[in-house]
Amino acid sequence: MGLTLSIGPGAPAPASAAPVSTTPGVPARLLVQRLLEDRVLALTNQQRRKHGCGALRNSAPLRKAARGHTVSMALAGTMSHQLPGEARFSSRITQSGYKGWRIVAENIARGFSTPNDVVAAWMRSPSHRRNILNCRLRDLGVGVVLQSGQLWWTQDFGVR
Repeated sequence: MGLTLSIGPGAPAPASAAPVSTTPGVPARLLVQRLLEDRVLALTNQQRRKHGCGALRNSAPLRKAARGHTVSMALAGTMSHQLPGEARFSSRITQSGYKGWRIVAENIARGFSTPNDVVAAWMRSPSHRRNILNCRLRDLGVGVVLQSGQLWWTQDFGVR
């Protein structure tokens, strides 16, 4: 049995969003989460290409950091780069296994219902846009989680 995902009106489905076979033991929600995260990476890379930057590579440690922080924000019900009792984002990134980095950056958001919407919003915000279009950055991890009917998003960027 396959799972398909609508990414948003007029949005071309990424190659990875073709019907995805459900893997025994892997909940469909994790497959959907991965598709949303991969779509944010693809859209971010489209923006970078339009502005002369190289594509970002998907980073498993940065994805781990982004997912963990997204879950923490959603459970706390608040957006912040550092929640009470939580390490700074740079420490979270190192703890996730992304070591030896030279530059890291983070974008967060909530309430946007599609990858297209959240990337468009980040591009309208000067500080978030600056992170997306920082051509020195090379790696990206994206985290998304659904909590109480609302999507929460994190992008963690880095370069080693």
